[in-house]
Amino acid sequence: MGKELTQANINKAKIFIYVLCRVLIVVIICLAGVRGISGLKEWFSSFEGAIKFILLFTIGLIWGGYPLIHLRDSLVFYENGIAVNGKEYLFSTIGSITFYDYHYGIMTQQFMNTDLRNFNVTYIERPKKAYNEAYLNNK
Repeated sequence: MGKELTQANINKAKIFIYVLCRVLIVVIICLAGVRGISGLKEWFSSFEGAIKFILLFTIGLIWGGYPLIHLRDSLVFYENGIAVNGKEYLFSTIGSITFYDYHYGIMTQQFMNTDLRNFNVTYIERPKKAYNEAYLNNK
């Protein structure tokens, strides 16, 4: 792979904000679904209602915490290739690299497009800037 040129680290603040927004959405939807705090008494008045609420709330929290799996993401640029999340790729294998953003609502995802596959680099801090510093000497 050659000498390491630079690396792009994860953006912990972005992950925290995404998780916070998702958990708030889950809490609001769950409370709206049971008609507020007073509606919780009605749901928890029976064992079956309590199980349904806990199951739906748990599934929602798992969805809300999904960005936490990206805490291990990494992007390292070498002279002859890159390492994405610990897996190394030579430039002869991945071909050309381009970056693009995908906007939906208030959220944005960033991808590193190669001939091999698209890599989701949403939670990595400034991956395009790190790429430019490594190979184009642009800071």
